[in-house]
Amino acid sequence: MKDSADWDGLRLFLAVARAGGLGPAARQTGVSAPTLGRRMVKLEHQLNRRLFDRRQTGYGLTESGRVLYEQVQEMEA
Repeated sequence: MKDSADWDGLRLFLAVARAGGLGPAARQTGVSAPTLGRRMVKLEHQLNRRLFDRRQTGYGLTESGRVLYEQVQEMEA
């Protein structure tokens, strides 16, 4: 993981991954859905990998996203 990914961005990544979408994550975090969307795009650019499959029904993790999710869960613990 690159140093440019800050904890706040990773915390929001966890929220979106756990909630399965921007709307539910926005309600849980108090951060607007558009802001969450921008933050996830920024995180993907910082890490130079696609973390989510964006669908009409929500956000699913890619393989890279699953790997990051496991790493960030360990950091959180």
